[in-house]
Amino acid sequence: MHRVLWVALLGSAAAVSYMARAEASAPDHQAPSLPATVADWARGAHLFDGLGRYHRAVTTSSAAAQQYFDQGMRLLWAFNHDESTRSFAKAAQLDPSCAACFWGVALTVGPNYNYGATPELRAAVAWEALHEAQQNAARASAVEQALIGALAKRYPSPGPAASADAPAILGAYAAAMREVAARFPADLDVQTLCAEAEMTVNAWKLWTADGRPAPGTLEIEARLESVLQRDPGHPGANHYYVHVMEASPEPGKAVPSAERLRGLMPASGHLEHMPAHIFQRVGRYEDAAEANRRGVAADRAYFAATHAPDYYTMYFAHNYSFLAFSAAMEGRKAETLAAVQSVAQTVPVDMLLAMGDSGWNLTQQYAALVRFGLWDEMIALLPPDPRAQGLTAGYLFGRGVALAARGRIEEARGASGELERLAAAAPADAAAGFNTLHAVLDVARPVVAARIAASEGRGADAVRALEDAVAAEDRLAYDEPSDWFFPARHLLGAQLLRSGHAARAEQVYRDDLRRNPGNGWALEGLSTALRAQSRAPEAARAAREFEVAWRHADVRLPGSAFWLAGADRSECACEQRASAERQPRRELLGAQHEARVH
Repeated sequence: MHRVLWVALLGSAAAVSYMARAEASAPDHQAPSLPATVADWARGAHLFDGLGRYHRAVTTSSAAAQQYFDQGMRLLWAFNHDESTRSFAKAAQLDPSCAACFWGVALTVGPNYNYGATPELRAAVAWEALHEAQQNAARASAVEQALIGALAKRYPSPGPAASADAPAILGAYAAAMREVAARFPADLDVQTLCAEAEMTVNAWKLWTADGRPAPGTLEIEARLESVLQRDPGHPGANHYYVHVMEASPEPGKAVPSAERLRGLMPASGHLEHMPAHIFQRVGRYEDAAEANRRGVAADRAYFAATHAPDYYTMYFAHNYSFLAFSAAMEGRKAETLAAVQSVAQTVPVDMLLAMGDSGWNLTQQYAALVRFGLWDEMIALLPPDPRAQGLTAGYLFGRGVALAARGRIEEARGASGELERLAAAAPADAAAGFNTLHAVLDVARPVVAARIAASEGRGADAVRALEDAVAAEDRLAYDEPSDWFFPARHLLGAQLLRSGHAARAEQVYRDDLRRNPGNGWALEGLSTALRAQSRAPEAARAAREFEVAWRHADVRLPGSAFWLAGADRSECACEQRASAERQPRRELLGAQHEARVH
């Protein structure tokens, strides 16, 4: 079903917004496989090892129901919402009088921080479960009754909420949860559930681009910090705190939570991955990469053990995309290329097209080739299906840069012209992660123009175009990993150095290091810029920092980027390759469009 395949939107946390759109707009495709009743959701549920020891006692006489309820909560904290729903539904099946078990079904089958929609079949299940919870509430504890009452605010009618009504409904639920939290201040689960309800009202927009908190963000931060002061090991509070702080000016405040999440639920691929959201922000790129490797391994084991809920597959691919981003920051070319291949294999392009998606988040594969200066490999690729506008845009970007780097200027101009025409024709609301396609193309288009200018010896024009690209990148909404695969400042710094502007390049690299601490690309550029200004001690210090940052790399950098590498290839300490003229054009798995004989 479509939800399995939305994982290609995947490279970013923003995948969920696409998923919501897909489910809401394609009921015919979801109908055969999405469970339609609480009893349907219980099928296939079983107990897992490796999910920690979290426990919350609820009103039930069934020890087995309590076990499944606990597992449902653990999976809720771990953002495996569909498997959580299965566990809660199984608990309700084992004890049909357990109001809290039905509450869990209604809670997890609906909206969350990563998924704002409740399409028709999910809404029907939520309504059924909420009704059963209300019918059994008289037997429940006071806090269970309060949670059920609050959840009723999220489902005011049996059907799915209209898009225009969703913000008010989510706001009403958050307000009701604040009342429950005020009544039960010592209940840390209630406090954490309240924080998640508040986060969902303003999902992924908790901080502005310039680091100011959105309304309510500081209160959420304080609420979760209060929980963690009392229970540092709370899985949900640690997870949510990472999300609250990752886009903030102080992501380092969440490092303790990131550290605690490692191994807290080793069978949860998403929780194993989650530390990367903070490690990436504070410059711990190898730790970020390792978190994603662990996430991939855990999810592989999970998929091997069960028929995984479709929705969760999205998180699995997100691990690969994040791994590619982290590995690239370390100069791990081979691992980066392998990870972007895994991303591209996750979703066939024709399924993306069936859901009306542009495919931008599959363009990591092209950006990776550009980042590592693999010009011939990029030129050799077949074009994707032209109906996938975002994917095609990424291809034209990569092709234009690669052709210019190889001195094939007229062909590069042709690719640039195609990219300009595509951008002009793209719908205003075409999405690219948490950004629009137009927003990311505002970065891509001047980068192509700059590489053409550089190849023609027009250094000043190249600098101006790259300054435009940097400004456009700075305007992008936060996403992790970024909806633009590599910092444009690395290109600008390299071009400034080539043009003899070492002091300006130094400032560009220092700005980048504030945004991406300790990254080797900028440190190498900074060292070069300082040497060019005869500041040897500072240059030596930057060079030492670079050696530490680059200790896991499998490439040698020719500067802060492979931006100006051309006839000398990418100066990689790697295999010899044939030129593009001597090899057929190839395809990357999962991304290219060609007729096949079956």
